[in-house]
Amino acid sequence: MMLRAFEAGTDTQQMWGWLQEDCLLLRPEKQAARPSRPSVLARRLRGEPEPVEATREIEEVAPPVATPVVSDELLQPKPEVVREPTIRSTPAWLREVEKREEITPSRYCLALQGGQRRIALPTHGEIVLGRFDPAVNVTPDVDLSYEDRNNRVISRRHARIIGRNGRHLIEDVGSTNGTKINGKALRIGQKVQLRPGDRVILGYSEFVYVPMPEAPVSPHGVPPKAYVLVAFTGRRFPMPSRGEVMIGRSDPVVGFTPDIDLREEGEAAQVVARRHAKIIARGGRHYLEDMGSTNGTKLNGVRIRIGGTSPLNPGDHLWLGGCVLAYDIEHQSD
Repeated sequence: MMLRAFEAGTDTQQMWGWLQEDCLLLRPEKQAARPSRPSVLARRLRGEPEPVEATREIEEVAPPVATPVVSDELLQPKPEVVREPTIRSTPAWLREVEKREEITPSRYCLALQGGQRRIALPTHGEIVLGRFDPAVNVTPDVDLSYEDRNNRVISRRHARIIGRNGRHLIEDVGSTNGTKINGKALRIGQKVQLRPGDRVILGYSEFVYVPMPEAPVSPHGVPPKAYVLVAFTGRRFPMPSRGEVMIGRSDPVVGFTPDIDLREEGEAAQVVARRHAKIIARGGRHYLEDMGSTNGTKLNGVRIRIGGTSPLNPGDHLWLGGCVLAYDIEHQSD
C-alpha cells in the first residue's frame, strides 16, 4: 500500500510518520538518545540510596496500615460449640441402584455349551470373535477355529462384543451365516445388550452369557493348576506353579527351542516370534509379559507394552501376533 502511494505521489505526512517510527536505521539512534535509568533493584545491588521518587511511589502504592484496637472481650476464649453431623437419608432409587451393583458380578463370560471353553469379556473395551485366516491377514481377538473345525461356518470377523461399565453389547459385523441371540437372528450392525442366561449362537457353536466365577486363590501363594489352549488347533499346554515359561517358535537354524513351542500349530505359527512372550508364576497368580515380539501381544483385545506384566484370569485370551491362546484353570473333572 505504501509503495503504491509513493509511486502515485499520494503519500501523506502521517504515512511518513509511520515509516519514521518503524525505520530500522533510526531505531538505534532513538535508543541511544534515550536516557538510561537504572532500576531500583540495580541500585540496591550496588548499595546506592533509593531515589526519592521511587520511595514516594512505593508509599503511595502501599500506605501504612493502622493497627486495630482489640477489646478485652474479644480476647476471651469462646466456648467450643459441638455440632452433630448432618445425616441425610439415601433416596430409595439410589439404594436400589447400589443394591443392584452389589449383586451384579464384575466379570462375565461366554461359556461354550458341551465344552470347557470360556471367553472372558472385558468390563471396558471390545473384542472381536471370528476365525483366524493367515492368508488374508485377518486375526480376531478370539479365535473359534477349533470349535468350528468340522463346519467352517464362522466368519473371519463374525461378531463384536462391547463392554461398558460391566455390561455387554453384542453386534454382528457382517458374518455370512449370522449371529443369533436366544434363537433370534441379529441384523448386521444391530447392537443388543446381553443379559444373564442369554444364548449366543455363532454358526453351530452355542455359548451362554454367565457370570465368571472368581479364580481360586491358594493360601500358600501357589497359582492354581492352569493351562493355555491353542485356539487354532485345540492343543493344551500346562502352566507351571513356579518360575516362568517362554512361548514362541523353535528355529533349528539357530538351535533355539522355547518352553512352549508353537511351531507345530500349522499356519498360526507363522505370526509367532521365536521369543514372543512368557508366562510368570508369582504370588499365587500367572502373569503375561511380551518379550519384544515383532507383531506384538494382546490380552483380551488390549495390546500390552514390551516388558510390562499383566495378570491372567480364567477365560482370558492371549493374542500372539494373531495366534490366539486361551488361558483357563483345570476343572475338577479334568
